[in-house]
Amino acid sequence: MKTLKETFVMNADKCGDHTFTQIRRERNVAAYRRNRVDNGFFQGIEVFLIKVVKAGAPLPGGGMVAEDYEQYPGASAFGKHAWSFGGVEKDAMTAAMERFDNLLQAGIESAAAEAAVDEAVPVARVAKGEVTLKLPDHPFTQKELAAFNGIDNYKAVYSDLQKMLSTGVLKVSGERAAARGKSAKLFSKA
Repeated sequence: MKTLKETFVMNADKCGDHTFTQIRRERNVAAYRRNRVDNGFFQGIEVFLIKVVKAGAPLPGGGMVAEDYEQYPGASAFGKHAWSFGGVEKDAMTAAMERFDNLLQAGIESAAAEAAVDEAVPVARVAKGEVTLKLPDHPFTQKELAAFNGIDNYKAVYSDLQKMLSTGVLKVSGERAAARGKSAKLFSKA
């Protein structure tokens, strides 16, 4: 299997070449420092769950992937299973390493990486045993529950939410109309 290189140059988001240098990697979690090639300016730290593309996967134009390889996350992965931390380098490094450690502690890297291969939205947490989410005292939506617990991807709380509904910890207490799309269910403590 081809693994991600420790240092490489890429025009990732069509804003010029950047040097990506691996600063940390454990299991399926990686962190890369991003600098502009032309002036060495610090762009940020990117933390992500490594996606493995399997041999035989279809390629645009009808070809197939010859051997398994690790893929750097594309733009659509950010906010789901990849995060970018910019600004002051020291602050970005602190925030990035905190996210890195949280991913390792949560034990989600392999489940999300496997889900990413199938292009499914990764679920960042799976309810195992006791649910540890904090619950607001007022009715809330799934997105509000995620935000209340400091989780960026609201889909990450779905498993725990369903478990709490099935065990009677929570109940559906109504709906909130949305400006566009479907109404959101409101939940409250039972």
